[in-house]
Amino acid sequence: MRDKHPIHTTLNTDAMRVLERYEKEFGAMNTVIERALMGMDKLRFREKIDAQSINRIIKRVKTGIPGFDELIEGGIPEGSVVVLTGPPGTGKTTFSMQFLMDGLKNNERCIFFSFEEKVEQLIKSSLRFGWDIGRYIDKGYLEVFGFTMHSTEEIIEILDIFKPNRVVFDSINIFSDLKDLRRSTQWRNILKKIKELRIISFAITEKRRGIEIREFDDFDFMSDGILFFDKRQLYELDKYKTIFIEIQKMRMTKINEMPHQYIFTEHGIELVGMRNLARKIASSSVNQKPLSEQSNLSLSAFIHS
Repeated sequence: MRDKHPIHTTLNTDAMRVLERYEKEFGAMNTVIERALMGMDKLRFREKIDAQSINRIIKRVKTGIPGFDELIEGGIPEGSVVVLTGPPGTGKTTFSMQFLMDGLKNNERCIFFSFEEKVEQLIKSSLRFGWDIGRYIDKGYLEVFGFTMHSTEEIIEILDIFKPNRVVFDSINIFSDLKDLRRSTQWRNILKKIKELRIISFAITEKRRGIEIREFDDFDFMSDGILFFDKRQLYELDKYKTIFIEIQKMRMTKINEMPHQYIFTEHGIELVGMRNLARKIASSSVNQKPLSEQSNLSLSAFIHS
């Protein structure tokens, strides 16, 4: 009697069961079936994507920060995870809350996960800018978790049930250790859910140094965008430090990488016009160079000097 054709050992479990059943019933007559099953088995390694059906239009979401969206082609691409990083006291939490407020005004669902502040403290800080976030909490459009101790599974469940449009995590340094973040199944599971629901997320992280030191961490590499916040005296004679933001990364977006000054107003953060900032830098130069010569100086060179 002819020997049986050996069963291909790389087939998946379901394919093996089918082949073994036909092997038992038809003996050596399994060659065609095995080849067919092998062909089907290979397809499971290919992600079934119809490239022609992909929406080529990039939907952008406005931040609500006056002067900022113009720097990123009108807004942040939907489904992006943007890292807001920099030293303490530079406005990262305020920027994030203002971003949520813009969504709330358009009846979008939002969540703020704070790992370091109480809800009461966040509400009081927001009232300073005239943002009555308590009203949106009562209406069910906003969920704020202060000093949250939620597990990964609980955070994913909250995202799945509430299905927010915008989410803020403040700060990720408390949630996960820097060295373990990119390999962490916990954060990767949260990231997978964020991408699945196409949520725009702000992840606040902490830096112990300023923008002049070009070093990046795992938080930066795992993000779709990086906004660096910093403050420093541009000149020794300056009475106050200049606060600025630099867009270091934004996928699917042509960005303006110049540092941009911003101020705190009674309504929140607002970027200062580049012309006004260039004029300020030129007029306060300690070298007292002619204005025509000073106007050619790069703001970036001043800040990174």
